[in-house]
Amino acid sequence: MGIKHNILSLLFIFLVTNVVAISCQNIKMEQKFDWSATLSAPKEYPVQVYRGEITAKDYTQSLSGFGDINYGWGEEGGTVVMGPDLKSIPDSLEIAWHSFVDQKNFEGKWALPKEELIKLFNEGIVNKVTNKKITYNKFVVGLAPNGLVVIWLSSVRGQVEIAHYKAKEVSVNVETISEENKPIFSKKYNDVVLSELNNEYNTFERIKKKEYPKTDLYEGYRLRYLWKPLIELSDNEMLINFVMHTYNGEIEIESSNKKEQLNVSYKERGVLKYLAFGWIDKEQKKEVGCWLEEFNENELFNAYKKFNPTEEINFIIKVINKSKVSIKLKSMSQEIEIKKFKLTIE
Repeated sequence: MGIKHNILSLLFIFLVTNVVAISCQNIKMEQKFDWSATLSAPKEYPVQVYRGEITAKDYTQSLSGFGDINYGWGEEGGTVVMGPDLKSIPDSLEIAWHSFVDQKNFEGKWALPKEELIKLFNEGIVNKVTNKKITYNKFVVGLAPNGLVVIWLSSVRGQVEIAHYKAKEVSVNVETISEENKPIFSKKYNDVVLSELNNEYNTFERIKKKEYPKTDLYEGYRLRYLWKPLIELSDNEMLINFVMHTYNGEIEIESSNKKEQLNVSYKERGVLKYLAFGWIDKEQKKEVGCWLEEFNENELFNAYKKFNPTEEINFIIKVINKSKVSIKLKSMSQEIEIKKFKLTIE
């Protein structure tokens, strides 16, 4: 009887141990990454956050206390260095801000696409020179007119939009606002911000004419087309790198090992805002850099709009000499010359 009891006890322990082991195998440890969050707003549309936080399972970062934000659309503000190095991917965003130009307040709370974010963090961006993966490390929260909120993931190798939301306009009872944030709502503080802004953007006159802020402008920036930059060089020259900013706040950075031509694929991109690229002669004796900036926004957007968003478009830059390039948008159906831009080659 004792032997039988011992055998049954051992069998029970064996079964329980195996069930626990299998259960532990099925429980995936939650991945953690090194990240922080910051803010962005258009240069001519300053805002200040008076309440906000981005929240993960094990960490919450405040989004207030950054001061006035207007570094440029997609351009990041200050960096938070507090908190643990590794933390779970955030799953929610809550934010409330004051807009100085239109004297409005917006707020909202949303769930973040956590599974998509984990996938992007794991994939990262591969450096084609070193063949090493660089992952994202920053959330950039963009605040635009009419309550538009856009979130980008950023790294030293690029920036990509991962979500967008619409905040609601709200009335604010200043008595409920924390003491450190109450000055945001004072007439004196707002007058100072707008006066400084007016010197550069003629803010007061544009507000009177009701042409500013353009409430749908930044939503329009999010429109994408299927295109790629195509750099035409002489036969003995080879493209080796480029940095590209688009109006939707995204950034692409690519480079080669200088032994192979850098090839760029078609993908859905926003309208080009800035492009820098470099090339080298095939004997690798001299590297040359080219910068294209200060495009005419209306000319560019009107040109892109003439194409079907689903057709493949080449943004062709033909380098003619060290002081001249020609630019055109070209598809199978048509081509349009781009005339207004600033060029630097050195």
